[in-house]
Amino acid sequence: MRTIGRAEFSKLLDDLGGLADAADRSALAALRQRLDLARLRVLVAGEAKRGKSTLVNALLGRDVLPTGVIPLTAVAATVVQAEGAGEGIEVGFGDGRVCRFPLSALADFGTEAGNPRNRKDVRAITVFADAPVLARGVEIVDTPGTGSVHAHNTSAADAALPSMDAAIFVLTADPPISATERDLLRRVTELSVTLFIVLNKADYLDDISLAQATDFTAQVVAEATGRPQHVYPVSARDAADGTGDAGFAALAADFTSYLDTARIGALQLSVTRHARRMAEQMLDEVALAQHAARLPGDEAAAKFAAFTARLEAVTSHGAEAADRATVQSARLLAALNAAAAQAAPALAADVGAKLELLLDGEFAAASPGDIERQGRSQLTSLVAAAAEQWRQQQASSLEDGLRALDQRLAGELEAELAAVRAAAADLLGLDLALPSPGDRLGTDDRFFYVLHEHVDQAELLAGAVRRLLPGGYGRRLARQRLVGQVDELMAAQIGRARGDLQYRLAESTRRLVADLQRRYAGSTERLTAALDRAAAIRAAADEQGEQQLAELAARERALGEILAQVRDDGGSAVAQVRGKAPSP
Repeated sequence: MRTIGRAEFSKLLDDLGGLADAADRSALAALRQRLDLARLRVLVAGEAKRGKSTLVNALLGRDVLPTGVIPLTAVAATVVQAEGAGEGIEVGFGDGRVCRFPLSALADFGTEAGNPRNRKDVRAITVFADAPVLARGVEIVDTPGTGSVHAHNTSAADAALPSMDAAIFVLTADPPISATERDLLRRVTELSVTLFIVLNKADYLDDISLAQATDFTAQVVAEATGRPQHVYPVSARDAADGTGDAGFAALAADFTSYLDTARIGALQLSVTRHARRMAEQMLDEVALAQHAARLPGDEAAAKFAAFTARLEAVTSHGAEAADRATVQSARLLAALNAAAAQAAPALAADVGAKLELLLDGEFAAASPGDIERQGRSQLTSLVAAAAEQWRQQQASSLEDGLRALDQRLAGELEAELAAVRAAAADLLGLDLALPSPGDRLGTDDRFFYVLHEHVDQAELLAGAVRRLLPGGYGRRLARQRLVGQVDELMAAQIGRARGDLQYRLAESTRRLVADLQRRYAGSTERLTAALDRAAAIRAAADEQGEQQLAELAARERALGEILAQVRDDGGSAVAQVRGKAPSP
């Protein structure tokens, strides 16, 4: 890629802004501001409750962002170096107002407690704070966690992703990286020029377990990003409260070194890529509108009708696909509920038979107290194992069902878009790519079984009496008590497993429907806008239409010239910047 000077690149962004619509101009203005300030935008991303806000506070060297044991961050907050007016926050609202507040008011606008479900309609928060790391030319964005119980938090986090230059991706040692985190990591990798991987809550594990968790995370991250990545095991909590943490010290040293040595190159590469993506989309739209508007009259009418029909079919089928996904999810849920109803008594009978063998075998001569204590331990192990095996079987079945549904719907969309491409071939050589279906039902390693009894005072007294009864009579009562718990205990655990699967099925369905909507909308929006413009040109008077065509041609040339200046070779430029990032 040819090296572009700052002045030349600044003019290039101005030129691109002159060709863009209002939405693209706003995005370009933000890019231009970061370039002028030489300020790298680093997004701290990850799922909810991974310690992102605590990590940011540790990087700042002080408590600036609210932290807690429940999901707190509701709106993305961009932290920048305080200048001029000093420390405080600027809050941008949906109606266009921008108001200044003291730093202490951050929790009132940026957290679930102070601004539940973003009822105050906050669109952006900028935090002005004094911190050495910020003075190095960086703005740090603390995002709400994806996968939060609050769905709007995930939406806010998703909206922040496309604006990043670099990223700090926060995982935890316990639980380990999940399938949904792996999918999010792929998106972050595509949008960032530099990536730091943090394995937080390292203090939760002993040295051996932490080493295993770090190696496992590094393996999964390398598979997701397509290249080896250094993983920093840290305790952000210890670092933030002043206790000190060696892992965080290594991260902070590498991060500040990266800012000092590679920030400017990374920033220009990132802005270049943002600008190139916009220019490519704009050029496709302009070229299609121009070609469509210049078609001969009779030929144009037929091709317009065919192409418009194809696009309308894709749009309508998008809504149908989302409805079909919801219906299929309901069928999977019904099958799950039916399987749970059948499994509880069947598994209880199987566990009961195994328990009887134990009672007739190693517990045949045991005292009533040993039967209740040790027999209960054996029973809970049998119930947990049976329930977990059933849960894994059902999870696999649901994953297969969702994957097959996604692949079928993606195949249908691909077939429709193939028809669209064929219809557009005479107008513009357009190739529309689709994201491949991934695992939809993320695992939850935090699932556990509750197998303790809720015993009232009467039962405590009865248990004490049973343990004092003589010989065989006491043993029979203890056996009866133990065997009598099987059905209730198994039904309760199958119910919990079913509830876990129901929740994850609902979340997976929501993500699938959102993916479908993005795929369909992203495939047709610019095409439809281009055809609308072409139709308007054809309907205009001859002289006016020719003038608009000349304007389109001029835009096409200008965008082509801009693209010629901002194209890079893809991989090597990124590798060059990543090479200046932390090394293992």
